[in-house]
Amino acid sequence: MSRFILYVFMAFTTAFVGTFWAARGFPVGSFNPVSIQPVQPTLTATFGDNSGEKKREKLVEEQLRNPENAKRNPLRADALQAATGFALSPCDKTMKASLVSATRAYAMAFAEIRNCNSMFTNCDTALDKNAATYSTPADLRVRAALHEAFEKGGISAADFPPELRMAVMSLANSQGDPVSACETSAQRERP
Repeated sequence: MSRFILYVFMAFTTAFVGTFWAARGFPVGSFNPVSIQPVQPTLTATFGDNSGEKKREKLVEEQLRNPENAKRNPLRADALQAATGFALSPCDKTMKASLVSATRAYAMAFAEIRNCNSMFTNCDTALDKNAATYSTPADLRVRAALHEAFEKGGISAADFPPELRMAVMSLANSQGDPVSACETSAQRERP
């Protein structure tokens, strides 16, 4: 019987000490005082730092000087002409077909670079170069014209192959609207 009382006393003492220790967060004393230093900031950018913008501007200037850039001028001219034509007459089926084919050709290189697999390679430089390639003044005019054409209605990402849809929507900065303004005005005139 005395053993049983001893075991019960040891169990209660262990439970009391364990609970007391746990309530304090399990502190462990250390004989070697560890010197704690304040955390040093590692962020190199500051508020208002526009070094990223300067880098993009430099890449755009490099693209303007690049001889490959001049080879894209016919694609730009075709896309700009087709987008402007469609924006002026969105009811014309030939204008839509012209816009689809010109935009498809224009977006082809953009889509190829966007297909970089980030699991196996670092795509940051390729994506930065691609953004700079499509940020020249001529490309900005084409992109604005594409946006205006897509906002007219009657053309959408569904008019393009699946592998180009994301590139076309990025370049046009719009998903478009498959319902043409011509169809809605014709429906309003019927009743």
